[in-house]
Amino acid sequence: MKRLVATVLIAAMALVSSVVASANQAVTVRVWFAGTSEPMMRVVNEQLLPAFHEAHPGIRVEVDYIPWGELSPKLLTSFAGNIAPDLFMHGQAATAGFASAGVLEPLDEYLAESPEMLEDFGASLDAGLYEGRRYMLPVYGSGSLLAYRTDFYAEAGLNPNAPPTTWEELRETALKLARKRGNRFEREGISIGISGTAAQQDWSPFLWQNGGDLFSEDGRQVLFDSQAGIEALEFYVSLFDEAIADTREAQALGNLPALAAGTVAQEFTNPENLKAIATYGPEVYPNIRVGQPLSRVQPAAWYSFAGFFMSKQSANKDAAWQVLQFFTSPEALELLTYSLSGLPPRASLAGVQHVAEDPNVVAFMQGLSAARFNPNVPVWVNARDALARQIERAVRGLVSPADALRAAANEVRQLLADQGN
Repeated sequence: MKRLVATVLIAAMALVSSVVASANQAVTVRVWFAGTSEPMMRVVNEQLLPAFHEAHPGIRVEVDYIPWGELSPKLLTSFAGNIAPDLFMHGQAATAGFASAGVLEPLDEYLAESPEMLEDFGASLDAGLYEGRRYMLPVYGSGSLLAYRTDFYAEAGLNPNAPPTTWEELRETALKLARKRGNRFEREGISIGISGTAAQQDWSPFLWQNGGDLFSEDGRQVLFDSQAGIEALEFYVSLFDEAIADTREAQALGNLPALAAGTVAQEFTNPENLKAIATYGPEVYPNIRVGQPLSRVQPAAWYSFAGFFMSKQSANKDAAWQVLQFFTSPEALELLTYSLSGLPPRASLAGVQHVAEDPNVVAFMQGLSAARFNPNVPVWVNARDALARQIERAVRGLVSPADALRAAANEVRQLLADQGN
């Protein structure tokens, strides 16, 4: 398969016009990949780069692999020194900060010349949207959907083919699935985030499902302390009923996630965790199933993408665009998403083997129709942390859900004011 895909890559990319330059006067495009995943590096070094260079003799691509933890500091230093890479990979959360600093090249004009890309990427392009302009081409994605144990459903008299679709059904299901011995949970009816990013990512879909939002469309107004938000947090806190879930984080058993270990019956999880279950608990994985986004006013689920950005400092933007088109082509993304256990961002990849062969990955692809993303606002990281702190306080009964959200909103409004919004 690898040889076939590489052959297709060469043939497909040869159809894309290359920069007019001779081989001995090749334009150099520097690209930073995020992370040092061995499978990803093998795909890039052994398949993608040779295929690109064969199809584009006038462009030489220099690739560096930057650990995620070092990525932002290195980028800030490179931008300050005017030595930034032409293209770099990062998570969508980086969009607002870099775009507001004026160091990113908008991709809208390039995309306007490629309507097939606009259609195929679809809503995933919104992950890199900031103030009406697109700055990122997604490479791979993740999401959070309800995963559950079909064997536990059957044991509790529930239909394994009918997971919850509403808030009420979720709570009823969790009550039936929970098992306690005295004051100790043998099996939680559901596990959801209590603190940190897990709390924010698990709670936000309830806000969206209830018709609310985190920020206004222009990112200048805080909206999550609305009545929709308060109702969403009240329901979220209710799931920590002593008959349903513990207020301690569910723990993995070694390499085995809690869902596979059987200490929780259902949880909001992502494709990476499912991959871990398939790897370390293959005997359990056939009992793991993924549902579709819950709905109250509307269906919604949290999704996120990482992708490539173009530096405004690039002296070879046309060549960089050709490289970017190549690395985000269907043929390249099939290889990259498989190597990273991520979701393909292009609709045309929904039927590729590593997606189609796993019904749970198919479920995540279907859930993209209700995908919502964290807002691209420059203060987001601090805003997220403030919101997560207050969600935890509400979960632990220190403040009411309404007071928790108002406290978080006041803190975030001050962040916006300090920024001048």
